[in-house]
Amino acid sequence: MKRSLTPAFALLALLISSGAATADYPTLVYYVTDQVGVLTESEEYDIEDICVEVYEQTGAEMAVLVVNTTLPDGIDIFAVKTFEQNGLGQEDKDDGLLILVSTEEGAWRIEVGYGLEGILPDSKVGDIGTTYMEPYLAVADYYTGIYEAAYALGVEILDNYEGSPQSSDSQYPIPWIPLKTWQLVLVIGVVATLAIVTKGRVLFWLLFFRNWGGGGKSWGGGRSGGGGARGKW
Repeated sequence: MKRSLTPAFALLALLISSGAATADYPTLVYYVTDQVGVLTESEEYDIEDICVEVYEQTGAEMAVLVVNTTLPDGIDIFAVKTFEQNGLGQEDKDDGLLILVSTEEGAWRIEVGYGLEGILPDSKVGDIGTTYMEPYLAVADYYTGIYEAAYALGVEILDNYEGSPQSSDSQYPIPWIPLKTWQLVLVIGVVATLAIVTKGRVLFWLLFFRNWGGGGKSWGGGRSGGGGARGKW
């Protein structure tokens, strides 16, 4: 019994440790991560629809993140680190894009992956942010500002980026848990067994660490190009 359970324990440990290793910067859910609560659920879905269409038509991965503050790093470093930690964009194409809004700082940044810099140079990205996002953010209309910017960026990608169509289906049954079906079943079995043996104490432990998975999408592993633009309102 001990020998047969070893792989399951290893999988469980790997799952927990992988979550802990990515705790420095936000883990991005697909495709909108609002840590402040300025967007309603339906508004998030509207923005996600744009991101999904871009992904399915071109393979480019767009994500939106709203935070209270990016301090002490500042919005430029925070955007790059979050982009890199999550690996936005396909690994071999680096076609990711991050729209970051910091409410307390009154600042925004659009971070662009290497593969999209040709169609989204800094000047164009800056124009999109200034024209479509800033006027709405200035009056606390976060939804309209983010939606309009995402739409404008999405149109640029759809019209000009020669990517490859993708399926939005995750390779995992639960997208934010990096385990395939058989691995998930095995881990569930181990947890159930431990719950019986420990009289439920392991469940309290797991609940205590309920954020280890982060709820994040399994992104493609792309890199930031360091390009993009930022602004304040």
